[in-house]
Amino acid sequence: MRQPSSSQNPSDLVGRRVVVRYRLHGDEFGATDVLGVLEAAGDVLRVRPSRGGDVVAVPAGDVVAVKEIPELTVTRRDVRDLEAAALRGWRALESEWSGGWLLRAAGGFTGRANSCLPLDDPGRPPADAVELVERWYRSRGLMPAFQVPEPLGRALGPVLDARGWPALEDRTFVMVAPVSVVRGSERAGLPPVRVDDRPDDDWLAGYHYRGGELPAHAVDVLVNTDTAGFASVDDDDGVRVAIARGAVTDAPSGRRWLGVTAVEVAPSARRRGLGGHIVAGLAAWADRLGATDVYLQVAEPNGAARATYRKAGFAEHHAYHYRRLR
Repeated sequence: MRQPSSSQNPSDLVGRRVVVRYRLHGDEFGATDVLGVLEAAGDVLRVRPSRGGDVVAVPAGDVVAVKEIPELTVTRRDVRDLEAAALRGWRALESEWSGGWLLRAAGGFTGRANSCLPLDDPGRPPADAVELVERWYRSRGLMPAFQVPEPLGRALGPVLDARGWPALEDRTFVMVAPVSVVRGSERAGLPPVRVDDRPDDDWLAGYHYRGGELPAHAVDVLVNTDTAGFASVDDDDGVRVAIARGAVTDAPSGRRWLGVTAVEVAPSARRRGLGGHIVAGLAAWADRLGATDVYLQVAEPNGAARATYRKAGFAEHHAYHYRRLR
């Protein structure tokens, strides 16, 4: 393989966002670019375009240059907009706004549904606002907690430090991709993905939140959104081998998102591509509902999962972490 004029070997860029410049049928026809995720490099470079469409196959001999491009440019407004869509996709059973802070409670089931989300100014001095949060959660028998989107909550950290809150934990990346790109991960050779509006018993049996048993009110939280989809894949014997949950919600900007959570594959069925397959099935379902983009969350230590999602066309949008007063 002849190396293109790039500072990096294309083989080292597989799974990353790149721009590939290549000749069109010979030098006399000029050159063009394709921007997307590099899925393979060798005699042929395969690029999945960022804006959807079919994978572009470029013969290595036609490649002029390959360059890695930075991840998405994300503003504070973008973070606030996506988090507003996400809070509608995983609603608490009780919530209350305090200025621009949303207090949420759901009997302790999931961090997102039992933490304060500081999206904007709380409308009072920060120390007073934190004290209100502490009282609100203590009165419900819950641990006071914040889900802090980065960088929106940057000013909150020193206030929590001064009040003796422990350091941040459970840092998580939010990754995004166009629905049209994610749909392309569905595999024809695997069983079909079924999407229901409520979880059945097999779905619930396959969901292991933090490895524990689900509380009795878990279903109330899972279905507490305007448009939920519970995806399942069963093998030929009718055994549930993969599950995932989707929620389609609108951001304040009007952008319609699919939020993907609770992706689990049975241990006996792993390494068959079922995780990407079921997420692609949810993307097809959400596409019919008008969703244009997908988000999901991946824990910071899970680098392997982040790499897998990058290969499927996802890019890191922002991160968040939790602060909990024990």
